[in-house]
Amino acid sequence: MQNNEAYPNNTLTLSANNERQIRDSLLQPVTAERITIGELLAVLKRRWKIAATVGCTLALTYIGYSYAFQRSYQHTFTIQVEPIRPLGAKAVSLPDATRGVSERFLSLPLLSGETTGDVLTLTQILSSDFVLKPIYQELVQEGSIDASKYSYPSFRNSIQIGQSSKGNKSFLGAQSSKVIEIKVFAKTKEELKLLLNLIASKIIEFNEKEKQRQIEENLRYVNQEIRKGLAQIEELEDQLSAFRRTHQVLRPDAVPQTIVKGIATDADLYREQFAELIGEKSKNDSKLAALRQTFDSINSQLKLNPDQAFVASRLSSSDSYSGLLDGLMSTEKELATELSLLAPNSPPVQRLEEERRLLLSKLKKEAQRVAAKSQVANPEGLTAYPDGLLGKYLDTKVELESLQRLDAELSRQITATRAQLERLTRLANPYRKIEQRLAITQESLQLLLQTRQSLQLQIAQQDFTWRVLSDIDDPERYEPMMRLPMALLIALILGTTSGILVALLWDFLDTRFLTVDQVQQRTSLPIIAQIPLAREFDQYTFARIETPLTLWRLEDHLAEATPAFRESFYFLLSHLDRLARASTVAVTSAQAQEGRSTITAYLGLAAATVGKKVLLVDTHLRRPGLHEVFGIANTAGLAELLSGSVPLPNWSALLHNDGQTLWVLTAGQPRQNPAALLSSPLWSRFLAAAQEVFDLILLDTPPMVQSAETAQVIAAVGHTVFVVCLGRTQQKTFAQALQEYDLGFKHKVMGIVVNGARWQDRHALVVPKALPAVVAS
Repeated sequence: MQNNEAYPNNTLTLSANNERQIRDSLLQPVTAERITIGELLAVLKRRWKIAATVGCTLALTYIGYSYAFQRSYQHTFTIQVEPIRPLGAKAVSLPDATRGVSERFLSLPLLSGETTGDVLTLTQILSSDFVLKPIYQELVQEGSIDASKYSYPSFRNSIQIGQSSKGNKSFLGAQSSKVIEIKVFAKTKEELKLLLNLIASKIIEFNEKEKQRQIEENLRYVNQEIRKGLAQIEELEDQLSAFRRTHQVLRPDAVPQTIVKGIATDADLYREQFAELIGEKSKNDSKLAALRQTFDSINSQLKLNPDQAFVASRLSSSDSYSGLLDGLMSTEKELATELSLLAPNSPPVQRLEEERRLLLSKLKKEAQRVAAKSQVANPEGLTAYPDGLLGKYLDTKVELESLQRLDAELSRQITATRAQLERLTRLANPYRKIEQRLAITQESLQLLLQTRQSLQLQIAQQDFTWRVLSDIDDPERYEPMMRLPMALLIALILGTTSGILVALLWDFLDTRFLTVDQVQQRTSLPIIAQIPLAREFDQYTFARIETPLTLWRLEDHLAEATPAFRESFYFLLSHLDRLARASTVAVTSAQAQEGRSTITAYLGLAAATVGKKVLLVDTHLRRPGLHEVFGIANTAGLAELLSGSVPLPNWSALLHNDGQTLWVLTAGQPRQNPAALLSSPLWSRFLAAAQEVFDLILLDTPPMVQSAETAQVIAAVGHTVFVVCLGRTQQKTFAQALQEYDLGFKHKVMGIVVNGARWQDRHALVVPKALPAVVAS
């Protein structure tokens, strides 16, 4: 019973002891606190590359998925429905003559003024069943779509027709759009291409039919008048044809205003023929008068007796002579007829002239034959024929009779031609009336045709064939049905959210120290320095001194590191002086590759710069590294000294003869049992001798968690500084190192040096005023 009552007191005692241990420990527990906006932004700032990579990758993946697996496509194409009138252009007006005729017509729609298309009404018509349903029926008939799966309401909803939203305003002000937009949706690109082509062709075909119907309505009256005019012209032409057939004329006479140059009438032809006949008769009369005078003169000279008269009578009663004479009369009659129609030098007239001369020659020979067979009182005259007077008598007599017959024929033809002219004069008046009516009707028809042409020109200006302004045959231009802005917005939200979450998760799972605040939260030790990142370092020149221990003496160095980097070590040195007048300081860290050797080197350089005598010792006997910072050789060093291979140097004589302030002792050849060497008395004697002559001894130690000999080094010195490298030091390793310090060395830790701190992470250092004095053992 007493044990039961004492148990709670024991529990309280253990709890108090645990709290006291935690409070006295260098390692502080992590307390769960609410994440602030500043911390969140800091995480995103640290992990922006990861957040951006994850966010962009997920966003692009979503966009690619939407594009690749989206089975609906859309395409918008435009159709120009009205012509564009250039600036300053004027409408074509009707010609004056056409306007005069059109005033006699009824009022025509297109003559009243210009018309402007109502695009809004047009889009409503194109969106109606009147236009879309025939397109759907044609698709069903062609088998392009299945009516059971794709109904007409679905088809109608997949087509949107509206006024174009682009270009509604110009620099001259608001104007109505002359372009309509048609947006078509389909499940596949092939179906969309088929729909686009069919819809475009059907809409343009619909416009052509409507335009033709409007043109026919607007020109209906003019076309009716033109048809009436054509019918009247056909009737008048039939009357002219009947008149010509009845009276056997082509064109009796013409009105002076209707005379066409180069086209002769029937009256003109008869007038020319009458003039030629009058001329031929006048020539024949002159020849006849002259020949009759010659014949009378020859007859008075011959004074024919009864026998000669008998011969003449015998000649006139001769059958052969009469036959030749009849032939001559026929030829002369035909010659007179041809001369009334043809020119004297024409081939038919020349042929008849030659035939006439041959007949005259035969008549003369026949007269000679008859005269030779007859007995006359004066035979010598007959024997002298045709050179005699009787021959001339007979020739003159024959030619006189021929001219008399030609004169009679010409008189007959002149009488007939005069009768034809009188008949044509009588026929000219009725023919002229028909022809005048035909000319007036043709003129009216011509004006009607000009009017229709002008009206068609006006219609062509106000309406034109619609044309597709977009490329509808390129499937690469078809867009997924989801709008790109919406897809981008979803991708942006998804990418941003996923990027932030991955960045937070990545930061939560990262066990390294990333900020100075994280280091402060895990320990009660002060942060005595923050070393910034550096890309360039100083250049050193050392002199090698054999005492016989190999030492390196700084001769000169070239400062190439940034001022902020070098200035941070002066701050560190001043903080060490404020905390404690330590002559031996060990630079430690939890793990390798945290910058211990670099910090040791630059801290020693800063102390030497202010006039202190500084010795840098590399105690990392397994993997030496201090010599690499300075670029010097590592032949014989601390390992050889502790193993007894070389004696301790005479520090007083060495420093007395040399005024340099920075000396370096390398680790020497690597050893696998450094703990044994550091346990030898030579290690204590070496430190004691060095402390007598040097103002500051800096020891570059091995990693505290990975090397057991680090505790031996810390035990031999008075103070230590602990290096934490941001982005490299693991929190678990850091905790193990502080637990090592808690086992007996926590009073030696002067503070923490944060390596790799960024400028924005550096803040006022928390440094205690002083540390309790510690004497090196």
